[in-house]
Amino acid sequence: MQRQWTAPAPADRDDGGLPVLPELLDSFVAAAGHTAPEPVGGSAGLRSATCGYWSRRGLWTDPEHVVVAPGAEPLLLALLASAPGGDVLLPRPCAAWYAPLVRLVNRRAHHAPVPAECGGLPDPFALLEIVRRIRAEGGVPRVLLLSVADDPTGTVAPPELLHEVCEAAVAEGLLIVSDETWRDTVHHPHGTVLLSPAEMNPENVIVLSDLVGAFTPAGWPAAMARFPATERGVELRGRVLSLLTAVRSGLPAPVAAAAAYALGEPEP
Repeated sequence: MQRQWTAPAPADRDDGGLPVLPELLDSFVAAAGHTAPEPVGGSAGLRSATCGYWSRRGLWTDPEHVVVAPGAEPLLLALLASAPGGDVLLPRPCAAWYAPLVRLVNRRAHHAPVPAECGGLPDPFALLEIVRRIRAEGGVPRVLLLSVADDPTGTVAPPELLHEVCEAAVAEGLLIVSDETWRDTVHHPHGTVLLSPAEMNPENVIVLSDLVGAFTPAGWPAAMARFPATERGVELRGRVLSLLTAVRSGLPAPVAAAAAYALGEPEP
């Protein structure tokens, strides 16, 4: 059963998490005196750093197809608000913060059960059945939000199953949003190979990744999105930037500097 979203519990004051890497802190402090605001969507240097990150993982990316924002939640909210109107499909179970954002932009969230092999994405046959049911009820399925390295189940989707789901979603006209926040965490050494849906369907997938945890401390929120290099991708990115600009949702200069340093993945 899908658990309800609740506000996160206050952080344990005695548990500050992992210490901040000294070199990361140096980059943060060096930019603390910058008074000019960072460009909404990320500076050219920061977006280039995100492209380097993705290129090292097999996803060639141009800085003009990237958006950086202060956290995954505002970035996903802007994405959902900018996508064509309609219903959003989510796997069950999924991260607790997905559904509230769908409701916040006045869309309906539909949950499809995950397969026995893994979590993070719906069973392909269940996905098709949910799409059929939505249309029978007069709805319009538009977006599939999935997570190849899944948080609630701690699993990674096998490539062959991911391919089936992506094929079914694209055939039904769905835009795929791939949350890849946890792709850089440690997975089972004898488990499956992690592939991004964007490697399989580059024209129909937006990649979303939160940097908090794997790259930056929890108090330095930063997240990035990679849009398809298509006319639809360019238009959608423009809408997202407009929304983020309207609410002045840019990164503080020190966080942007630290994120750019971390995304370069230097030896420290």
